[in-house]
Amino acid sequence: MNIAQRNFFRLLRTGVFGQSEQIEPLSAWKWRRLLAWARALHTVSLAHDGIEACQDQFFMRMPDDLASEWREATLQEEQHNAQATEAMCELMLTLGTLQMRPILMEPWPTSALYPHPLHRQAEAVSIYFPFETQGQKADEWGKASDENADDTHRHRLYYQWKGLSVEHRHRMQQLNSHFTNATLQKIIEQEWLDGGTNHVVINGQRIETVAPTLYLLMSLLSIVKTTIRSGIKLRQIIDVGILLRQQGHRVDFVKLQTWTEQLRIGRMAQLTGEVLVGLLGFTHDEVPFMQPNAHIDADALANSMLPSDEKKGKTKFRYFSPGESLASAVASFTHTLGNVKE
Repeated sequence: MNIAQRNFFRLLRTGVFGQSEQIEPLSAWKWRRLLAWARALHTVSLAHDGIEACQDQFFMRMPDDLASEWREATLQEEQHNAQATEAMCELMLTLGTLQMRPILMEPWPTSALYPHPLHRQAEAVSIYFPFETQGQKADEWGKASDENADDTHRHRLYYQWKGLSVEHRHRMQQLNSHFTNATLQKIIEQEWLDGGTNHVVINGQRIETVAPTLYLLMSLLSIVKTTIRSGIKLRQIIDVGILLRQQGHRVDFVKLQTWTEQLRIGRMAQLTGEVLVGLLGFTHDEVPFMQPNAHIDADALANSMLPSDEKKGKTKFRYFSPGESLASAVASFTHTLGNVKE
Protein backbone atom coordinates (compact mmCIF):
# COMPACT_ATOMS: atom_id res chain seq x y z
CA MET A 1 0.00 0.00 0.00
CA ASN A 2 1.11 3.54 -0.59
CA ILE A 3 1.36 6.05 2.24
CA ALA A 4 -2.09 7.56 1.65
CA GLN A 5 -3.73 4.13 1.71
CA ARG A 6 -1.88 3.19 4.87
CA ASN A 7 -3.00 6.35 6.65
CA PHE A 8 -6.59 5.92 5.50
CA PHE A 9 -6.90 2.47 7.05
CA ARG A 10 -5.01 3.62 10.15
CA LEU A 11 -7.61 6.32 10.71
CA LEU A 12 -10.41 3.76 10.40
CA ARG A 13 -8.71 1.28 12.72
CA THR A 14 -8.21 4.04 15.28
CA GLY A 15 -11.61 5.71 14.92
CA VAL A 16 -13.78 2.61 14.79
CA PHE A 17 -11.86 -0.04 16.70
CA GLY A 18 -9.83 2.10 19.09
CA GLN A 19 -6.43 0.78 18.01
CA SER A 20 -3.24 2.73 18.59
CA GLU A 21 -1.83 3.83 15.24
CA GLN A 22 0.94 6.21 14.17
CA ILE A 23 0.11 8.52 11.27
CA GLU A 24 2.72 9.15 8.58
CA PRO A 25 3.27 12.66 7.16
CA LEU A 26 1.08 13.56 4.18
CA SER A 27 0.97 16.48 1.78
CA ALA A 28 -2.14 18.65 1.58
CA TRP A 29 -3.04 16.98 -1.73
CA LYS A 30 -2.89 13.52 -0.19
CA TRP A 31 -4.98 14.59 2.78
CA ARG A 32 -7.61 15.78 0.32
CA ARG A 33 -7.43 12.43 -1.39
CA LEU A 34 -8.20 10.74 1.93
CA LEU A 35 -11.26 12.93 2.38
CA ALA A 36 -12.40 12.06 -1.14
CA TRP A 37 -12.04 8.36 -0.34
CA ALA A 38 -13.94 8.80 2.91
CA ARG A 39 -16.79 10.58 1.12
CA ALA A 40 -16.99 7.95 -1.61
CA LEU A 41 -16.96 5.08 0.91
CA HIS A 42 -19.38 6.79 3.34
CA THR A 43 -16.84 6.71 6.15
CA VAL A 44 -16.25 10.45 6.68
CA SER A 45 -17.26 10.49 10.34
CA LEU A 46 -15.55 7.18 11.11
CA ALA A 47 -12.26 8.46 9.69
CA HIS A 48 -12.74 11.77 11.50
CA ASP A 49 -12.93 9.86 14.78
CA GLY A 50 -9.47 8.55 13.91
CA ILE A 51 -8.25 12.07 13.20
CA GLU A 52 -9.51 13.21 16.59
CA ALA A 53 -7.79 10.30 18.34
CA CYS A 54 -4.47 11.03 16.58
CA GLN A 55 -4.59 14.83 16.70
CA ASP A 56 -1.71 15.14 19.17
CA GLN A 57 0.70 13.15 17.02
CA PHE A 58 3.60 15.07 15.46
CA PHE A 59 2.78 14.08 11.87
CA MET A 60 -0.96 14.65 12.20
CA ARG A 61 -0.73 17.96 10.33
CA MET A 62 -3.70 18.63 8.11
CA PRO A 63 -4.34 22.01 6.42
CA ASP A 64 -6.72 24.11 8.54
CA ASP A 65 -9.27 24.54 5.76
CA LEU A 66 -9.38 20.78 5.13
CA ALA A 67 -9.70 20.05 8.85
CA SER A 68 -12.67 22.42 9.01
CA GLU A 69 -14.23 20.83 5.93
CA TRP A 70 -13.87 17.35 7.42
CA ARG A 71 -15.27 18.50 10.76
CA GLU A 72 -18.23 20.20 9.10
CA ALA A 73 -19.00 17.09 7.03
CA THR A 74 -19.00 15.05 10.23
CA LEU A 75 -21.38 17.47 11.96
CA GLN A 76 -23.73 17.36 8.99
CA GLU A 77 -23.71 13.58 9.02
CA GLU A 78 -24.43 13.54 12.75
CA GLN A 79 -27.43 15.82 12.24
CA HIS A 80 -28.73 13.74 9.34
CA ASN A 81 -28.33 10.50 11.27
CA ALA A 82 -29.96 11.96 14.38
CA GLN A 83 -33.02 12.96 12.35
CA ALA A 84 -33.14 9.58 10.60
CA THR A 85 -32.81 7.76 13.93
CA GLU A 86 -35.63 9.78 15.46
CA ALA A 87 -37.86 8.98 12.46
CA MET A 88 -36.92 5.29 12.61
CA CYS A 89 -37.78 5.05 16.30
CA GLU A 90 -41.13 6.76 15.71
CA LEU A 91 -41.87 4.42 12.81
CA MET A 92 -41.01 1.29 14.83
CA LEU A 93 -43.18 2.53 17.71
CA THR A 94 -46.08 3.25 15.34
CA LEU A 95 -45.90 -0.16 13.66
CA GLY A 96 -45.56 -1.87 17.03
CA THR A 97 -48.56 -0.02 18.45
CA LEU A 98 -50.57 -1.28 15.48
CA GLN A 99 -49.64 -4.86 16.49
CA MET A 100 -47.59 -5.56 13.34
CA ARG A 101 -44.49 -6.88 15.18
CA PRO A 102 -41.76 -5.09 13.20
CA ILE A 103 -38.26 -6.56 13.48
CA LEU A 104 -35.52 -3.98 12.95
CA MET A 105 -32.87 -5.03 10.44
CA GLU A 106 -29.88 -3.15 9.06
CA PRO A 107 -28.30 -0.76 9.73
CA TRP A 108 -29.43 0.51 13.15
CA PRO A 109 -28.82 -2.64 15.24
CA THR A 110 -25.21 -2.48 14.03
CA SER A 111 -24.93 1.30 14.32
CA ALA A 112 -25.89 1.05 17.99
CA LEU A 113 -22.69 -0.96 18.60
CA TYR A 114 -20.33 1.71 17.19
CA PRO A 115 -18.37 3.96 19.58
CA HIS A 116 -20.35 6.88 18.11
CA PRO A 117 -23.62 5.46 16.69
CA LEU A 118 -24.42 8.64 14.77
CA HIS A 119 -21.16 8.26 12.83
CA ARG A 120 -22.33 5.15 11.00
CA GLN A 121 -24.18 6.78 8.12
CA ALA A 122 -27.86 5.82 7.90
CA GLU A 123 -29.42 5.79 4.45
CA ALA A 124 -32.52 3.59 4.82
CA VAL A 125 -34.19 1.30 7.31
CA SER A 126 -35.08 -2.34 6.68
CA ILE A 127 -37.91 -3.90 8.69
CA TYR A 128 -38.75 -7.59 8.70
CA PHE A 129 -42.24 -8.93 9.35
CA PRO A 130 -42.09 -12.59 10.41
CA PHE A 131 -45.84 -13.15 10.09
CA GLU A 132 -47.60 -12.75 6.74
CA THR A 133 -50.82 -11.23 8.10
CA GLN A 134 -49.00 -8.46 9.97
CA GLY A 135 -46.71 -7.95 6.99
CA GLN A 136 -49.65 -7.38 4.67
CA LYS A 137 -51.20 -4.91 7.10
CA ALA A 138 -47.86 -3.10 7.34
CA ASP A 139 -47.65 -2.89 3.54
CA GLU A 140 -51.15 -1.44 3.35
CA TRP A 141 -50.16 1.13 5.97
CA GLY A 142 -46.97 1.97 4.06
CA LYS A 143 -48.83 2.43 0.78
CA ALA A 144 -51.33 4.70 2.49
CA SER A 145 -48.44 6.75 3.90
CA ASP A 146 -46.71 7.22 0.52
CA GLU A 147 -48.64 7.28 -2.76
CA ASN A 148 -45.37 6.51 -4.58
CA ALA A 149 -44.68 3.31 -2.64
CA ASP A 150 -42.99 0.66 -4.77
CA ASP A 151 -44.32 -2.90 -4.46
CA THR A 152 -42.89 -4.29 -7.72
CA HIS A 153 -40.18 -6.27 -5.92
CA ARG A 154 -41.13 -9.71 -4.67
CA HIS A 155 -41.48 -9.95 -0.88
CA ARG A 156 -40.53 -6.27 -0.44
CA LEU A 157 -42.11 -2.85 -0.29
CA TYR A 158 -40.25 0.46 -0.55
CA TYR A 159 -41.64 3.83 0.51
CA GLN A 160 -40.74 7.17 2.09
CA TRP A 161 -41.86 8.17 5.56
CA LYS A 162 -40.95 11.51 7.15
CA GLY A 163 -37.82 11.77 5.00
CA LEU A 164 -36.77 8.19 5.78
CA SER A 165 -36.36 5.53 3.08
CA VAL A 166 -38.14 2.40 4.35
CA GLU A 167 -38.01 -1.19 3.19
CA HIS A 168 -40.51 -3.80 4.35
CA ARG A 169 -39.23 -7.37 4.08
CA HIS A 170 -41.48 -10.41 4.03
CA ARG A 171 -38.34 -12.54 3.85
CA MET A 172 -35.48 -11.71 6.17
CA GLN A 173 -33.12 -12.26 3.24
CA GLN A 174 -33.76 -13.61 -0.24
CA LEU A 175 -31.28 -15.31 -2.57
CA ASN A 176 -31.75 -15.69 -6.31
CA SER A 177 -30.48 -19.25 -6.47
CA HIS A 178 -33.56 -21.45 -5.92
CA PHE A 179 -31.69 -24.22 -4.11
CA THR A 180 -29.71 -22.03 -1.73
CA ASN A 181 -32.71 -19.79 -1.09
CA ALA A 182 -34.80 -22.78 -0.01
CA THR A 183 -32.00 -23.75 2.37
CA LEU A 184 -31.79 -20.20 3.70
CA GLN A 185 -35.52 -19.98 4.40
CA LYS A 186 -35.35 -23.25 6.36
CA ILE A 187 -32.46 -21.84 8.43
CA ILE A 188 -34.38 -18.65 9.18
CA GLU A 189 -37.59 -20.53 10.01
CA GLN A 190 -35.80 -22.89 12.40
CA GLU A 191 -33.92 -20.07 14.12
CA TRP A 192 -37.14 -18.13 14.52
CA LEU A 193 -38.85 -21.16 16.07
CA ASP A 194 -35.88 -21.46 18.44
CA GLY A 195 -36.36 -17.87 19.58
CA GLY A 196 -33.79 -16.15 17.39
CA THR A 197 -34.58 -12.61 18.52
CA ASN A 198 -32.67 -9.92 20.33
CA HIS A 199 -33.36 -6.39 21.52
CA VAL A 200 -31.45 -3.16 21.08
CA VAL A 201 -32.00 0.13 22.89
CA ILE A 202 -31.93 3.20 20.64
CA ASN A 203 -32.83 6.68 21.92
CA GLY A 204 -34.14 5.00 25.06
CA GLN A 205 -36.52 2.80 23.08
CA ARG A 206 -36.32 -1.00 23.29
CA ILE A 207 -36.61 -2.42 19.76
CA GLU A 208 -36.78 -6.04 18.66
CA THR A 209 -34.13 -7.25 16.22
CA VAL A 210 -32.38 -10.52 15.26
CA ALA A 211 -30.18 -12.72 17.48
CA PRO A 212 -26.40 -12.27 16.93
CA THR A 213 -25.61 -15.52 15.07
CA LEU A 214 -28.43 -15.13 12.56
CA TYR A 215 -27.79 -11.39 12.28
CA LEU A 216 -24.14 -12.05 11.41
CA LEU A 217 -25.26 -14.48 8.71
CA MET A 218 -27.61 -11.82 7.31
CA SER A 219 -24.70 -9.36 7.27
CA LEU A 220 -22.52 -11.80 5.31
CA LEU A 221 -25.37 -12.42 2.86
CA SER A 222 -25.79 -8.66 2.39
CA ILE A 223 -22.11 -8.50 1.48
CA VAL A 224 -22.64 -11.29 -1.07
CA LYS A 225 -25.57 -9.53 -2.73
CA THR A 226 -23.98 -6.08 -2.71
CA THR A 227 -20.65 -7.36 -4.05
CA ILE A 228 -22.36 -9.14 -6.93
CA ARG A 229 -24.40 -6.05 -7.75
CA SER A 230 -21.92 -3.21 -7.34
CA GLY A 231 -18.63 -4.43 -5.89
CA ILE A 232 -17.33 -4.99 -2.39
CA LYS A 233 -18.17 -2.22 0.10
CA LEU A 234 -15.79 -1.40 2.92
CA ARG A 235 -18.48 -0.10 5.25
CA GLN A 236 -20.30 -3.45 5.23
CA ILE A 237 -17.13 -5.22 6.28
CA ILE A 238 -16.54 -2.66 9.03
CA ASP A 239 -20.05 -3.54 10.23
CA VAL A 240 -19.07 -7.21 10.43
CA GLY A 241 -15.98 -6.19 12.40
CA ILE A 242 -18.13 -4.25 14.88
CA LEU A 243 -20.43 -7.25 15.26
CA LEU A 244 -17.47 -9.53 15.94
CA ARG A 245 -15.87 -7.17 18.45
CA GLN A 246 -19.06 -6.30 20.31
CA GLN A 247 -21.15 -9.46 20.05
CA GLY A 248 -18.71 -12.18 19.00
CA HIS A 249 -19.00 -13.83 22.41
CA ARG A 250 -22.70 -14.41 21.67
CA VAL A 251 -22.20 -15.94 18.21
CA ASP A 252 -22.33 -19.71 17.64
CA PHE A 253 -19.50 -19.99 15.12
CA VAL A 254 -19.95 -23.73 14.66
CA LYS A 255 -23.51 -23.09 13.52
CA LEU A 256 -22.41 -20.14 11.39
CA GLN A 257 -19.75 -22.25 9.67
CA THR A 258 -22.36 -24.89 8.85
CA TRP A 259 -24.65 -22.26 7.37
CA THR A 260 -21.95 -20.69 5.19
CA GLU A 261 -21.14 -24.13 3.79
CA GLN A 262 -24.79 -24.97 3.15
CA LEU A 263 -25.36 -21.63 1.42
CA ARG A 264 -22.07 -21.84 -0.49
CA ILE A 265 -20.81 -18.45 0.65
CA GLY A 266 -17.63 -19.71 2.31
CA ARG A 267 -15.41 -17.87 -0.16
CA MET A 268 -17.17 -14.56 0.47
CA ALA A 269 -16.91 -15.11 4.22
CA GLN A 270 -13.21 -15.81 3.68
CA LEU A 271 -12.81 -12.57 1.72
CA THR A 272 -14.56 -10.64 4.48
CA GLY A 273 -12.19 -12.14 7.02
CA GLU A 274 -9.16 -11.30 4.88
CA VAL A 275 -10.19 -7.65 4.74
CA LEU A 276 -10.73 -7.57 8.50
CA VAL A 277 -7.30 -9.11 9.15
CA GLY A 278 -5.37 -7.52 6.28
CA LEU A 279 -6.74 -3.96 6.49
CA LEU A 280 -8.66 -3.43 9.72
CA GLY A 281 -6.30 -4.88 12.31
CA PHE A 282 -8.13 -8.05 13.36
CA THR A 283 -6.34 -11.22 14.36
CA HIS A 284 -7.16 -14.61 12.84
CA ASP A 285 -8.56 -15.71 16.21
CA GLU A 286 -11.15 -12.93 16.07
CA VAL A 287 -12.53 -14.17 12.73
CA PRO A 288 -13.31 -17.88 13.26
CA PHE A 289 -15.14 -18.27 9.94
CA MET A 290 -12.00 -17.73 7.83
CA GLN A 291 -9.20 -20.18 7.06
CA PRO A 292 -6.33 -19.41 9.48
CA ASN A 293 -3.49 -20.10 7.04
CA ALA A 294 -4.83 -18.07 4.12
CA HIS A 295 -2.40 -15.80 2.28
CA ILE A 296 -3.62 -12.21 2.51
CA ASP A 297 -2.56 -9.70 -0.13
CA ALA A 298 -3.34 -6.44 1.69
CA ASP A 299 -2.14 -4.31 -1.22
CA ALA A 300 -4.52 -6.01 -3.66
CA LEU A 301 -7.41 -5.73 -1.22
CA ALA A 302 -6.77 -2.01 -0.66
CA ASN A 303 -6.51 -1.32 -4.38
CA SER A 304 -9.74 -3.20 -5.07
CA MET A 305 -11.74 -1.44 -2.37
CA LEU A 306 -10.72 2.17 -2.81
CA PRO A 307 -12.80 4.21 -5.29
CA SER A 308 -10.39 4.31 -8.26
CA ASP A 309 -10.65 0.54 -8.63
CA GLU A 310 -14.29 0.10 -7.71
CA LYS A 311 -15.39 -1.08 -11.16
CA LYS A 312 -12.69 -3.74 -11.30
CA GLY A 313 -13.76 -5.00 -7.90
CA LYS A 314 -17.25 -5.92 -9.07
CA THR A 315 -16.04 -8.42 -11.62
CA LYS A 316 -13.04 -9.59 -9.66
CA PHE A 317 -15.03 -10.79 -6.65
CA ARG A 318 -17.90 -12.50 -8.50
CA TYR A 319 -16.20 -15.86 -8.26
CA PHE A 320 -16.48 -15.75 -4.48
CA SER A 321 -20.17 -16.72 -4.89
CA PRO A 322 -20.54 -18.04 -8.47
CA GLY A 323 -23.93 -19.71 -8.00
CA GLU A 324 -25.60 -16.61 -6.60
CA SER A 325 -23.86 -14.44 -9.23
CA LEU A 326 -25.40 -16.44 -12.07
CA ALA A 327 -28.80 -16.60 -10.38
CA SER A 328 -28.66 -12.84 -9.73
CA ALA A 329 -27.94 -12.13 -13.38
CA VAL A 330 -30.87 -14.30 -14.49
CA ALA A 331 -33.21 -12.73 -11.93
CA SER A 332 -32.19 -9.22 -12.99
CA PHE A 333 -32.83 -10.03 -16.64
CA THR A 334 -36.21 -11.61 -15.83
CA HIS A 335 -37.21 -8.59 -13.72
CA THR A 336 -36.27 -6.28 -16.61
CA LEU A 337 -38.43 -8.26 -19.03
CA GLY A 338 -41.32 -8.13 -16.59
CA ASN A 339 -41.19 -4.33 -16.58
CA VAL A 340 -41.15 -3.94 -20.36
CA LYS A 341 -44.41 -2.49 -21.60
CA GLU A 342 -45.89 -3.80 -24.85
